[in-house]
Amino acid sequence: MKVSKENKVLIGTAVVGAGFLGFLYWKKKKKEAEESLVSYTPEPIAPTAPVRENPKPVVGAVLDKNKLLFKGSKGLEVRELQRLLGVKIDGDFGNITLTALLAKRGVTKISINTFSKKKVATKAKPTAFVLPKKGQKIMAIQNDVSVFNAQKTAEGTYFNTGTKPFIGGSFSYGEHIGVYVASKVGGQYLVERNGVYYFVKGTAVKPY
Repeated sequence: MKVSKENKVLIGTAVVGAGFLGFLYWKKKKKEAEESLVSYTPEPIAPTAPVRENPKPVVGAVLDKNKLLFKGSKGLEVRELQRLLGVKIDGDFGNITLTALLAKRGVTKISINTFSKKKVATKAKPTAFVLPKKGQKIMAIQNDVSVFNAQKTAEGTYFNTGTKPFIGGSFSYGEHIGVYVASKVGGQYLVERNGVYYFVKGTAVKPY
C-alpha cells in the first residue's frame, strides 16, 4: 500500500514524540533513583554490651575453694575472699585486697579454704618453777642485773641492806654472779661470790 506524504509526516512525528516521551520517562526514573540514594539513611546499629571481665556469679556457680589466690587473680573466688576480708568486692585481686590479706593473715597468697580455717590458740603450758640447788652456779639472764650487799645477823641469818657493792655490783646477760645459797621472802636469792654474800632478784638469774 502506498503511503502518502502527509501520512509519512504524521508517522514520523508520532515516532519522534514517542521517543521524546520515553526519554522524559527514563530521565524521571533516573532522577528518582538518584534522589533515593541521596536521601537514604542507614539504620543505626544497636551498640553491643561491653564484655565484663568479672561478671557477677550466676546462680549455681561453684567456688573452687582450693584455688590459690594472689595479686592479679580475678573471678568468683576473689569476690568471696574480698567478702571475707571486708573490702570492696569487685573480683579483682589488687593492692587493697593484698593489704587487707597481709594485715589479717600475714601472707600474700591464700585459698578460700585456708583463709576460712580458724586459728586455734594453744595455751602454753606453764613451766614449773624449780629453785636452784644449793651450791649451783647462778648467771644473769638480763642486762644490768644488780646485786645488793647482804649483812649477817646475830642469829646467823642474812638481810638485804639495800646498798650495792662499790665495785662489781651490776652484771650483763650471761655473766656469772655467784653460787646459790638460799631463797628469801620476796623472790630474792642469797648468793655467795668470792666469800662475800649478796642478794639478787630471782627472776633475773638462772642456774647453770
